[in-house]
Amino acid sequence: MNIKRFITILLAFVMLVSPVILNASQDASSAIIAADKDVKTNTNGLLWLGAGCMFGLLGVGAAYIMEPSPKASSLLGKSPEYVAAYTDEYKLRGRTIQTRYAWAGTFIRITIYGVYFLLIATARENIYSISID
Repeated sequence: MNIKRFITILLAFVMLVSPVILNASQDASSAIIAADKDVKTNTNGLLWLGAGCMFGLLGVGAAYIMEPSPKASSLLGKSPEYVAAYTDEYKLRGRTIQTRYAWAGTFIRITIYGVYFLLIATARENIYSISID
């Protein structure tokens, strides 16, 4: 008799808890999708590209250290699970985007300096070859 009662209580508990667990996982997945979409529109890639061009590795370091934060209006009226998943994904993707653009700016800076020094080196060779003749 006790085993039947235990199984009945267990089944009732599983039936009551399952929708809550499924709803929480759906909240988290929809939060991640929304955060990915929002961070792509809210992150200023040109700013971080410029930081990489102007400051090089310091710009990359700033992009990695500065953590973007989501707008509060995106989180109003949402469940705590949604807010946690959204915020974590927003910060992670935002930092990734910032760092990627800052690295691209740094490589542009290195390329510009490389071309500049190559032009100076070839100009010096041309000047010396003209003055020797």
